[in-house]
Amino acid sequence: MAVPPPETREESLASWLGLNRATVAVLVAVAGLGLAEELWRNFFGVHLLELGAGGSLKNITPEELTATIFYLAVYTLFVNFLEGFAYIIGGTVAHRMGPRVALAVSAIPMLAGFAVLMTVKDPRFLIIGALLLTNWEPLSVPATFEVIGGAVPKNRRTIAFAMQSINKRLPKVIGPLLGGLVFMAHGFALNLALACGVLLISMATQMTLLKKMRPKDVMAAVPLGRVLREMPKDLRLLLSAEIILRWGDWFVRDFAAIYVVGVLGRSPQDYGFLVALTSFTALATYIPAGKMVDRAPSAKPFIGLTFFLFASFPFCLVLLPRSGLPVMAALVLTFILNGLREVGEPARKALIASGFPPEIRARAVGLYWGLRSFAFFPAPIVSYLLWSRLGPDNAFLIGGTLGMLATAWFWISVPSTPKR
Repeated sequence: MAVPPPETREESLASWLGLNRATVAVLVAVAGLGLAEELWRNFFGVHLLELGAGGSLKNITPEELTATIFYLAVYTLFVNFLEGFAYIIGGTVAHRMGPRVALAVSAIPMLAGFAVLMTVKDPRFLIIGALLLTNWEPLSVPATFEVIGGAVPKNRRTIAFAMQSINKRLPKVIGPLLGGLVFMAHGFALNLALACGVLLISMATQMTLLKKMRPKDVMAAVPLGRVLREMPKDLRLLLSAEIILRWGDWFVRDFAAIYVVGVLGRSPQDYGFLVALTSFTALATYIPAGKMVDRAPSAKPFIGLTFFLFASFPFCLVLLPRSGLPVMAALVLTFILNGLREVGEPARKALIASGFPPEIRARAVGLYWGLRSFAFFPAPIVSYLLWSRLGPDNAFLIGGTLGMLATAWFWISVPSTPKR
């Protein structure tokens, strides 16, 4: 019997990181789509504020700020609602046609969205265009889970998801920095043009890299009812805790840009730097945390820490700039802590990917994310109502309180089961 040749140093490193041809192909595709989004989305709310204020970000009135928050809340509400469908559709496409088709489909709506955003100024139509640009992630997530769950050994899945998270975060470092500079120098139109160019390059690259990736066979449709029934109890409990957490998170998430620029008086370039800082901090945690989780008997402490840090962000955003620290220093500390919340994300994803049988994994992941999005989609409009009646600080603090309740529920309800 022939003895296989020893692994080279590069092959050994790739194995240690959970990388292979399939995962690298998906990482490249997702990175391009992610960069295209990061170049524009972080500044969409600021662009709406600029249009509402007559083209200037100076001397913004409370009425202009509230009107912008309304449009942004409507946009975010529909993003979450449509994402619910997109996750389920993405799971179905990945299940029936394979990851290559799912990733290609996820890029197509973005082209139409760019065309709308580049040609209109009315906030209502801008929202429609922006909605077309935000479907890539929910359509691609099930494909990513299908590839990693099926092509990576169980003892390498957490580190593989850590690599996926790194790959997803790199655009979040580059995009906001570049996008902030471009926005300040040339306006939102150039952000859109750059993002469209990145998308076209990404589509061409992914079609080349993934051209040999086909589904192993044509799988029969799996009823969503069966998928829901086969969801393990610990994942149901995790999902319930996540829904509460995401309610609190969406009280703040897309409104943070308006708060930093319109309330705290920082520039779009400053906000781009802060978002990039968050992502850079997250990047530094993924591999060490991924390897620690691979060796730990339970992923619960890591996921619980992520819950706590998610819940802390709104409190830090409101309270630290009023603590006596210089505003920018307080924001830097806030956004660093926001980046550290990713410490448990690879563990959470690995837990979900390992919790479903291979024959239903893609659909199950799409259903999990879809149910989560459907459950919290009203959160942004509730945040707008709180912002308009109680002020932004109180709206954010209520969001943080919901996050703390979710953290407590997670620790109480989700068992410390060994990793699958």
